[in-house]
Amino acid sequence: MIGPGLQAVMLWAQLCVEYAVGAVLVDVDGNEIIDFQGAGGVNSIGHANPRLIAALTAELATAPAGAFGSAGRRAMAESLRGFLPPPLDRIQLYSGGTEAVEAALRLAKSVTGKHEFLSFWGGFHGKTLGSLALTAGARAGLGPLPSGYFSAPYANCYHCPLKMTFPSCGYACVETVRETIKENSTGSLAALVVEPVQGRSGNVVPPPGYLAALASVADEFDALLIVDEMMTGFGRTGESFAFMRDEVAPDIVTVGKGMGAGYPVTGVISTAELMAASPFADPSASSSSFGAFPLACRAVATTTDVLVDEDLPSHVSKLGAEMLAALEPLVDESPLVGDVRGAGFAIGIELVADKRSRRPLDKGTFRETFLALVDAGVLVMTGGTTLRLYPPLNVDAELAEQAVEIIRRVLIDGAAPQHLEEVPA
Repeated sequence: MIGPGLQAVMLWAQLCVEYAVGAVLVDVDGNEIIDFQGAGGVNSIGHANPRLIAALTAELATAPAGAFGSAGRRAMAESLRGFLPPPLDRIQLYSGGTEAVEAALRLAKSVTGKHEFLSFWGGFHGKTLGSLALTAGARAGLGPLPSGYFSAPYANCYHCPLKMTFPSCGYACVETVRETIKENSTGSLAALVVEPVQGRSGNVVPPPGYLAALASVADEFDALLIVDEMMTGFGRTGESFAFMRDEVAPDIVTVGKGMGAGYPVTGVISTAELMAASPFADPSASSSSFGAFPLACRAVATTTDVLVDEDLPSHVSKLGAEMLAALEPLVDESPLVGDVRGAGFAIGIELVADKRSRRPLDKGTFRETFLALVDAGVLVMTGGTTLRLYPPLNVDAELAEQAVEIIRRVLIDGAAPQHLEEVPA
């Protein structure tokens, strides 16, 4: 009954999950698997988190269907008020990532009165018309696309399209962005749209200062900076938001995935001044059927409260650095690993066929490696030929160490690990 086009990792793994707790899945045969796939970063506070279960259960008993004012919405506002970095102080909710990105584009058009957008090679922003036009490299067979969209190289230092090396390059890729705008724009650039860490391309982390340099380009062309934090926001990289690593103040931020910890809710964050722009601010112009439902608001409020109360960004920063340090030697120890990179709990292990040329591993061998990890007890996300790790933000150090050791064994010599410790029901 389910149509085609499901995620490759789901099709490859062929898992049927009986239940899940924290960072562990248990399939119908009783096999226990450490879940570092986390639905691509959605599982931010662990499967079956008791605080989220209690909050949503209570809300479900009284919540009306509709985006009326509610206790859930008030709770979300109170939670976000202390969590969002100034000057960001407004959020509009949606039910899917691409919906929020499309809304962000409409907001940028409303603020600037312009209609052109620049995005980046290797990025991913969605599958509807405007967000698909932003997603360079994933549009074959889906044209025609709207006019006014163009793209430039991202700061992927492992695969630098300019064949240069940071920092001696002097941010040459940013200069390419500037030149791309000059050559392609009609003078109507509304915004630059960028991921602070590119997820689909394998958790590509740009060098320090990159976002700040892009912000200066946006200012130069009187355009906005839209930072797509769908995968990185709400603590994933060890900060509340990944853009904070560069100390920039984006004009618009799109968020989702981990923000609801499994409840399908996304959002556009900006300032009161920008969100007052018409037509975005006109009645019904920026609404969404399910976006501000009480359950959605309660999910955001509870997730944010857990992040703050348990100081999860700090936990992610410390443990993520330890995991990265344990995985980085794979570049020398494993014949398959070309690069290991990451920020917090967004880690990428890129597999290559040749380390000197950095040629990607063939798809068949990559799939076999992924399945070997599943058989050994660890489920990860993929992107190209990169293994992407998204642990829940509250995973304990012992389980993270166990997962890292399994990954190391499989990538070095394929050795089978010991069975996981029993998972509580």
